[in-house]
Formats: sequence, structure tokens, C-alpha cells
Amino acid sequence: MFYKVIIQGKFNFLNRNSYDKLVKVIQNKNLVYYKNDIVFKELEFLNDERYMVDIPRYVGNHTDKAWKNTTNLFENCAQFAVSGRVLMWKVEEGKVLDFREIEPSGDRSAVLNFKRGKQFLSTEGKEKEAHEALSKSIEKCERNAIAYERRAVVNLMLKNYEEAKEDFEKCLNLDNTVSEAHLGLAKILMRENNIETALEHVVQALKTSVALQALHWQSRRAKAEIHIIQEEWDKAEFELKLLVNRKFDKENLNYNWKKEDLFKYGIVKYNQYDFAGALDLFEQSMSMTDGKTKTANKDKYYYLGMAKKNSGKSGYIHDLKLSAELGNEDAEYMLEDFL
Repeated sequence: MFYKVIIQGKFNFLNRNSYDKLVKVIQNKNLVYYKNDIVFKELEFLNDERYMVDIPRYVGNHTDKAWKNTTNLFENCAQFAVSGRVLMWKVEEGKVLDFREIEPSGDRSAVLNFKRGKQFLSTEGKEKEAHEALSKSIEKCERNAIAYERRAVVNLMLKNYEEAKEDFEKCLNLDNTVSEAHLGLAKILMRENNIETALEHVVQALKTSVALQALHWQSRRAKAEIHIIQEEWDKAEFELKLLVNRKFDKENLNYNWKKEDLFKYGIVKYNQYDFAGALDLFEQSMSMTDGKTKTANKDKYYYLGMAKKNSGKSGYIHDLKLSAELGNEDAEYMLEDFL
């Protein structure tokens, strides 16, 4: 039986000697153990000039045995690598059967400190320890793009926005395929109101990620937000329609944003003068008891009321009054005409 296999990523090695050792191990294992039953028959992922493993993105159909042999092969690569990662998916009919994030696993200081930094990052209240460990990893290997990206996240948690921006930029200067860094930098640029450049990075985050990743859909949400800011309603609709129609598992980071996605989609429909469609989306969103939202209640009731009015529905005065009481000035203005 064949499965869809997606592989992308890079491994960097400390020097030519480490790389040459890896190549010998791979060639030997391929001949003796794998018997060339792997995804990459010609070992084209080996970059002799830069002594690295480099897989921009590969998609193909392979047997389970080839999948297992290839995951084992890259786990062997990880023992020699000093930085980088390889992402692997085995998929059947759109369902992920297996996923691997393979990172360096040797005993070099750069690797050990990177692992410590990630562990601290996942522990509440250990942001400073995470920053220190990741900084040590970078000192030992300045080509450690993922360590820069992780340290940028720590800086965001510490509200060191300028340092976070610098780390995201350093990451992308080393490896322009790190989707997380593109999205992280885009959010900082949006915060700085540098919308055009933010959009460029969101587009890159989409190009360098796959639809199987939560980050891919987080990037679509950010892209929709940018198009709403720019009042590009058709472009925003394209992104939000994909988001609201996508079914996310509860474990997916996007699952809890359905409430907000529906409301933002309603705002887009409202500005396209599809008031009935907007009203339906607003009501769906506001009927949800769970979920994250960034839209203030004062604005929700304003849009709900105006969608009702423009759809010829009753009850809009009540909604506008609630909006005005919560501080929406547009609602106050509209009530002056209606009352």
C-alpha cells in the first residue's frame, strides 16, 4: 500500500569532517540495511558544497517500509547535525497517519543547550532560563536558525519586541524557509503598522508551510486580518471561507478561533453588502459559548444590529443600545437617527 509522503527541512553540520562521516554512514546503511528502499533513491538531499542536508519540499507516494527506512535515515543524520530540523508527514486521504519532527540529537553543546532552551520554553515562568540556554546554543553555532526563532518567541513572551524582531530576522537570514519566523515577524510588523511588509512575510509563511500544519492556518488568519485592514474584502473572504470550512481537531491551535473566524467573515460579508449572509455568520459566532475572540462586544453588537436593520429584521435597536452602552460611538450616532 502506498501513502502520500511530505518531507522538508535542513540539517547543518559543524564542519566538513562531521559531514563526511555522515555521508559514509548513510551510504553504508542504504546499501546494507535499506537496500535502496527509501524515499530519496539518489540521496539528492546531500549538499556537498555547504555540507548540509537540504530538502526544500518533497511530495510523493511510497510504501510504509520506505517511510520507516527514511525516518530512520534522517534520525541517523540528526546524530551528526548541529542545527536544523526535518519535518515528515505520512498521509492517507488527507489524514495524517504519522508525523515526525526530527531535530539534532547528538551531545554537542549547541544541541544540548537548544534542547534545554525548548524545555524551559514549555515550562511556565522559565522564560529567562530559556533565553539563556538558547543564547548559549547560538554562541556555539551561529547558523542555528531555529534557535534564533525560539529565542524570538521567548523575547515576545518577555515583551522584548525589538529583540524578538531582530531574532526573527536573523533566523530568516540564515534559513528563509522557517515558517514560524515569517509569521512571528509579520505579527510584529502588523503591531508596528508596517502592513505591506507584514503581508509579504505572511505569504512566505503560507508558501513554506503545508496545510497539515496548524501554523499554515494561523497564517491564513493573519492574512485575512491584513486584507480587512486594507479593505480588500474579496481577498479577505477567500482566506476566511477556507478557515471556517476547515474542520480542526480539538488539539489543533485553530480549533478555538472558529468563533472569531465566523465573526470576521461576517464583517467581510457586511462590507460586501451581503447583509443576510453577514447576519447569519454573526449569529453563528455569537451563539458559540466557547472559543477565543479579539472583537470587542461593543463592536459585535453594532455589526449584529446593523446587519439586522439592513436585512429588514427586527431587534436591531436593542443590539445598538447594547453596543452604545458598551462604548461604541457609531452605535450612539445611529441611535440618534433611529430614535
